[in-house]
Amino acid sequence: MLLLSFTSCVTIIKWKYGITNPKDQTPEKLISFLEKHHYPDSCQFIFNDSLSYFQSIRDSVFRKHMFGYMIFDCHGSLIQKDTTQCQWSGYEAIKALTPDSSFLQLNGLELCGILDHIQPVGLNPGKDTVFRHPDFTVIVTWAKFLGTFNSRLFELSDAVKQNRKARIRLFWLNVDMQESWNLTKDQKLEIK
Repeated sequence: MLLLSFTSCVTIIKWKYGITNPKDQTPEKLISFLEKHHYPDSCQFIFNDSLSYFQSIRDSVFRKHMFGYMIFDCHGSLIQKDTTQCQWSGYEAIKALTPDSSFLQLNGLELCGILDHIQPVGLNPGKDTVFRHPDFTVIVTWAKFLGTFNSRLFELSDAVKQNRKARIRLFWLNVDMQESWNLTKDQKLEIK
């Protein structure tokens, strides 16, 4: 107990969830990780290349939503989250989406700005999701290095399934660095 009182919040979170420093991944390693932990393996996406990756994580709006969810309306505009709720209230927010609801839009990040920079991973890019004329698109960002923290993110798929009022397209966007990008040590991200 004494040890915890002298450690930082980041250290406690890393220990609790098994968060490690990011390592280069491959689509095969990601699929293996998903299968091992029984996470959804359909609708999985990665960034096309390192330029797309770094461009996205440098975007302040995207970065604010990393390791969480983003909801876009049928026109591709990002819907502002309810900041009075915990980040994990995403479950209820997604479950309650209806096409006739009104939402505040958040300027600066559009759905097309993400979709142009990502590609599907694996053989099931579209299973169990609505790809034609969705009312909403939900993008959940996750990373292998987040360990069991990912469980909280993947629970959001149940909220999509339970919503019977809206057509929701769901994308799982992995934000691990890829081996194929051949990043130098100085380009790689670290958790401190």
